[in-house]
Amino acid sequence: MSDYFIETWTSANGLPHNSINAIAQTSDGYLWFATWEGVARYNGLEFVRFDRGPDTQMKDSGTRALATGPDNQLYAGGARGSLVMRQGFSWQGLPTAPSLINDALHDQTGGLWLAVEGMGIAYYAPEQLSQPDPTPQTFIDTLSSYHLTQTADGQVYAATEKGVYQLSLQNGATPLSFHNLFRKAFYVSSGQDGSLLVGSENGAWRYKNSRWTPLASELLHQAITMVEQDSRGAYWFGTLSHGIAHMKDQHIDFLDDHRGLPNNRILSWFEDNEGSIWIGTNGGAMRLRYAPFVTLTKDNGLAGDYVRTVLADDTVWAGASEGLSQIDIVQGNAKVLAKDISVLSLAPRAQGGVWVGTYQQGLYYWHQGALTPAETLNDQLPDNEVRAIVERDGALWVGTPRGLVTFSSLPGSQPAHSSTVYQKRAHYNSQNSALPGNYIMSLTFDETGKLWIGTGSGAGYLINETITPLDFTEQEQAQYVFGFFHEPGYVWMATDRGIVRYRQSDSQLALVGRPHGLPIDKFFQIIKGDDQSFWLSSNRGIWRVNYHHAHQVADKTRARIDFEHYDQSDGMLNSQANGGSNPAATKTAAGDIIFATAQGVTSVKPARLSQMLSQPLPIVMQNVHFDGQAINPEASNRAPAGTNRVSFSYAALGYTMPEQIQYRTQLEGFESEWAYRHENHIAEYTNLPPGDYTFKVSARYPYSNWSDDVLSYRFSVTPSLWQRSDIRALGFLALVTLAYGGFMWRIRRMQQKEAQLKALVEEKTHALQAQADDFERMSKEDALTGLANRRAFDEYWHLAFDEANQSGQPLQVAILDIDHFKRINDQHSHLVGDQIIQRIGSFLDKEREQLSHIARWGGEEFTLLFAGTPADGYRYFDGLRRRIAALTLDDIAPSLKVTVSIGVAGNHQASDYVDGLKQADQALYRAKRDGRNCVRQRSGHESQPS
Repeated sequence: MSDYFIETWTSANGLPHNSINAIAQTSDGYLWFATWEGVARYNGLEFVRFDRGPDTQMKDSGTRALATGPDNQLYAGGARGSLVMRQGFSWQGLPTAPSLINDALHDQTGGLWLAVEGMGIAYYAPEQLSQPDPTPQTFIDTLSSYHLTQTADGQVYAATEKGVYQLSLQNGATPLSFHNLFRKAFYVSSGQDGSLLVGSENGAWRYKNSRWTPLASELLHQAITMVEQDSRGAYWFGTLSHGIAHMKDQHIDFLDDHRGLPNNRILSWFEDNEGSIWIGTNGGAMRLRYAPFVTLTKDNGLAGDYVRTVLADDTVWAGASEGLSQIDIVQGNAKVLAKDISVLSLAPRAQGGVWVGTYQQGLYYWHQGALTPAETLNDQLPDNEVRAIVERDGALWVGTPRGLVTFSSLPGSQPAHSSTVYQKRAHYNSQNSALPGNYIMSLTFDETGKLWIGTGSGAGYLINETITPLDFTEQEQAQYVFGFFHEPGYVWMATDRGIVRYRQSDSQLALVGRPHGLPIDKFFQIIKGDDQSFWLSSNRGIWRVNYHHAHQVADKTRARIDFEHYDQSDGMLNSQANGGSNPAATKTAAGDIIFATAQGVTSVKPARLSQMLSQPLPIVMQNVHFDGQAINPEASNRAPAGTNRVSFSYAALGYTMPEQIQYRTQLEGFESEWAYRHENHIAEYTNLPPGDYTFKVSARYPYSNWSDDVLSYRFSVTPSLWQRSDIRALGFLALVTLAYGGFMWRIRRMQQKEAQLKALVEEKTHALQAQADDFERMSKEDALTGLANRRAFDEYWHLAFDEANQSGQPLQVAILDIDHFKRINDQHSHLVGDQIIQRIGSFLDKEREQLSHIARWGGEEFTLLFAGTPADGYRYFDGLRRRIAALTLDDIAPSLKVTVSIGVAGNHQASDYVDGLKQADQALYRAKRDGRNCVRQRSGHESQPS
């Protein structure tokens, strides 16, 4: 099971109860978990519980069985015979069973089969499910039945306390003869070849062509609570007290509580639409999925977990602080070649095997099954710490903390004796050459014959025995050069200020780093994958950037570069990739990319990752609120007159990397373009004018195309009486009639009344204008705070940006977000949340002497404009953050405190006003990622939470 990444959930993570009795997935993509405290729905990020109550119509919260139907139905059965069906947003009570429901099966014809404790099997025909009190057809009603399955040919089978029965509406229940191989059948399922798979108190069995054969001899005499075959052909066996077993190609592997299983008693098993395996136990749920990254450690055969260097040639070598290992990537294991030696660097050896650089033990080589010290070479090294090695054209180059040494081979030497093959030719250091620094960390040859040298004080290249140093002054004064990647015409360097490109044609250097959107400075190694991406290792995980985009940024034809970030949630056991010696990452002939980390060797298959990210992302609407009132979007699509706030909660049901799913939304009828929402799955709109709207959501994984599956919800906002066009027309007609009648009356009365008539007309006209002005104001004002709304801010920001750029004045735009606002709503109520938004809005409104414009942008976000330099803006916004954190909110909720995160960007750094907002939003994203309660600025200023 080494290819699987293991994750677990318990009641501490949101499950209603730790006993996971059943698992299912409805056709909309939701995952469902049956527990003794209700049914939990999972969207990849959070659980939502449904238990006994008028909404669900459950007779009891204890749920034992789940089944699904083709039209997005979910059937849930359990204690007291409770049986309900959920479809979309609605729950429907179904006929109650006479006892605890152990399992349910929605068959191919639409009928529903129930396995009932102590009372056999009950069957309801499709038409009976809508009847108030139908009488089911029953089978073996004196036995306890535990599990049901239907084979591809439509046959239904039941596992009972007296073995396995075949069920037929015409012929009743027929027992399958099992020749005393077992007495009680706990579980029955279908194999891929049409066979029956049975779990019993005496092992797991396969039944085909009237013959029983054991599935795994190792499991005989064990109680098997479940047996299933997954889509890859592997078998899974659940036990009462020994965890779960996995069998592939007759090899069986056990997973128990010592390897991360929450509990050794297996209650349920499920394979989801993405191929992940879910296991329900008495102590919680576990998922085994093919994560993007797979990590091998000492448990898989490595000499040590702290790996400093990896090298791929015909095999994969790994050097760790505890020894040298050889890795079989296909089998997912390793073997120790040498122990008790701290390996820093590796390189291919011309005579076969590899060169091995160590910490304080000099240079070794592995050849023909033995690790041998290069004693003659070590005697000539300036330091026994070897961080980089390269061999080419009969010359060996060794990098140490005291400079670079080159050895040349002697003609006629015997390769088997390393001490006689090479002699020292030169020693380069910063005193006798132009070497930038003595501390050598990386070496490589490019296609032109240059030897590239990375040090702790810069980089340079050697050709014709002359070293040419590089000037990194304009590359943010980069110093540490940890690794190289060379390609025809270019050499890329991983540095402590991003990645730097050297162009061979004109010796020009170009930086791709923080100024272009990368969130960190220090990268250790650059590997180009077969997916046309650069893979970058760092202390904070693995990063992927588009190869062509990196060149475009270096060519200054692209301003920013997007990235993907991978860490422990993606299969790494430790986010810290190691660097400082070479190579710290490598690529195999099959395209696997391998990284040395602080906890093992981590590998990724870019092709498999691309396949994972290409999975369709079904999008569901989780809830819709009109002025805070939840509505059923399937039954209602009309917001009442006077509705001020409309909010939507949505989710893309992808479980591979749910935290990285990105969203965009568009409200047709209000917005002309898509709004990029990052990972936020809530959208809110205020003060929508009456009319018809369509809310749309699209999702994607980073670097993927937006999903073709677009969620749409059509709704309308009802106009108030005074907003209706017919009422306005009647009012206008009445006004005209009145004016005309008054005019005729004044004509008849006397011409001296003409002045009064003009005054009256002017008065009415002014009233109409005032009303129109009120309408205009309401369309640009946030009802909850009285501040300008998003529409008004966008108009003001556009003009202010253009004016500031024309005048040359600096202008800072900030997006302020209330931290953990959903937690405030969940813990204190939406009313308290609204009061917090009002309090923050009132507080900001008092800052108008410093701020040129203030608006509520939506939800818990505010936008602010500050006239001044980035440094002045940073000081002001950091002070604002601190003052908000110090607000006393006891009148709203005792002991309640709030903090805010602020992202800031300046007009001089943005190409247009839209780009300015985007940069502020990205800075806000950094503030949230860095722990919240801080200020992050496009210019690089930042504050820490305090």
